[in-house]
Amino acid sequence: MVTTPTGLDEVVATFGDIRKFIRSDGTLKPAWEEQHIRRVTLPASLPLSGTSTVVTRVTCHELIVDVLRETLRAIDDAGNWALLVSYGGGFNFRPKRGSGEISLHAWGIAWDFDPEHNALGTKGSMDPSIVDIFETNGFFWGGHFKGRKDPMHFQFARGV
Repeated sequence: MVTTPTGLDEVVATFGDIRKFIRSDGTLKPAWEEQHIRRVTLPASLPLSGTSTVVTRVTCHELIVDVLRETLRAIDDAGNWALLVSYGGGFNFRPKRGSGEISLHAWGIAWDFDPEHNALGTKGSMDPSIVDIFETNGFFWGGHFKGRKDPMHFQFARGV
């Protein structure tokens, strides 16, 4: 089982150095996704935020497939699946919003749920039972960020 890393150095040591996969034009080499990103089937579908698309699988780093699957299953088993409302995204090579740093979404260790009601910089309305289940499984909730809150966001890392 993977231990939740604290800080960027531990993220890199645990999940690999994505910076080695960045091309000179700033895009990500496909090899990162091919080597490290896997798909996890959801216990039930979720609408993709802002679209008519239905999501049945999400992406994550290969090392946390089991922990993400177990976390999502625990949410469903608790009867709380509908509280996630919608899926806002997972693996995505991009910088953190408002920063030049690489987002944890790029490593495949961060996901956004219900962005319609949990906008960046707000308190949001993420149900505490969802937060508890994610935290019990080693995830950190963006609603606990010290600076700008991100209540839609869950990540498998701390201090980043």
